[in-house]
Amino acid sequence: MSTRKQAGPSTSPAMTYLGALRQRIAAIKKDTPHLTDLGEKMAEPLLAGGSLFPAPVASFWPSEFSGRAGGLMGLKWPGYEAQSPKDVAFFALPSARGWDPRKDKTLRKLLKSQARLFVIGREEELAPLGDAKRFAGFTGGVARDEGFYATGIFKPLAPLRPFETFLRGWIATGEMICACIRAGKMPAIWMSVWLEGAMVRNASFVAHNNTLEPWSVPFFHADRYIPPLPPGYAAEQFLAEIEGILTVLEKQQARLIQAGKWLAEAKKNGKRLWAILVGHSYPEILERPKDSKYPLDWGWSVSDLTKAVPPDYGAGDVVVHLGYSPVNVAHVKGIVERGIRFIYTTPYGRPAALQDHPNLIWLDLPWRPTDQSIDIPGYAVRMLPMSSSAETAAYFAMLCEMAERMAWG
Repeated sequence: MSTRKQAGPSTSPAMTYLGALRQRIAAIKKDTPHLTDLGEKMAEPLLAGGSLFPAPVASFWPSEFSGRAGGLMGLKWPGYEAQSPKDVAFFALPSARGWDPRKDKTLRKLLKSQARLFVIGREEELAPLGDAKRFAGFTGGVARDEGFYATGIFKPLAPLRPFETFLRGWIATGEMICACIRAGKMPAIWMSVWLEGAMVRNASFVAHNNTLEPWSVPFFHADRYIPPLPPGYAAEQFLAEIEGILTVLEKQQARLIQAGKWLAEAKKNGKRLWAILVGHSYPEILERPKDSKYPLDWGWSVSDLTKAVPPDYGAGDVVVHLGYSPVNVAHVKGIVERGIRFIYTTPYGRPAALQDHPNLIWLDLPWRPTDQSIDIPGYAVRMLPMSSSAETAAYFAMLCEMAERMAWG
């Protein structure tokens, strides 16, 4: 795919990027039967007593997949060594430039293990290994080089791959959960710790005793009946949610354009740019080598704005914070009054007390608060987190606007 925008002059770079995500959703819809089949194949060994673990072939995936509201409680740790052929390794493939599956030590170790290997990615990417029969299934998806713009080693700068990885990975997981439910077993799912009572509820499922540690959560509830969910349910519901979020983003074209202008102006004027996407995947998914010159500096996930924004940032610097927690109006006011241009959102929505300010861009990014997206009728919590998918769409749409103004390739 060309790295420059391909639409007509009236289409902004942000809208071009979001339009490409729409095309990827359409492709995933067509692949729903395949993803349902993949989920059923994953469920089969787990129902027979196997364990599931997120192998760290792509370093961001264990963080994205583990300990998530709406995710699975009974996972094994990333470095778990399979104990039987019923164990399942579920992992994504890196997008990094120069990644060679033949030299990947983690992947080689998995190939020698007893685990069934399910891959978020394309089968042809592992062709250098020779024997595709060793892998139990692939989700499919876009190639590593599909996207828009380029600067330095980042080609493309705004890839489609992260968005597709999240969607295909979580949809396959949801279809696996539905397959387990149809077989009469309910996997234990995390309730968000942002919800009252969640700590006690989650802890109640830990298999705790005073004779042995570590203590873990069984993959399945011992005694839960959940009405069966049809094949394709998770895919349909998840894609409908993300399509709704894209529709809301597309209506904010002017804000996305303004955000890109701020980022480009700051870069040209030697000001600092800082980003935090609160959650489990960023900045690891960007796969930035330590010596690379990425356009923005990045912080690790933190919702508290007094800790998220560097204390020495000031007039003309730009901060992007796509957060989780309710808005603290006083904290936002303090940031913008320092002269920082602040691009900000949380899924709780903008409170009436947060007034307009020349240094504030509020983005409406309405994934569900507590980050659990899909109802499971008869179960206490929803499944499948949406935040990474939504934040990815918003972030790279803004980055495309910046890249166009910087005249990057």
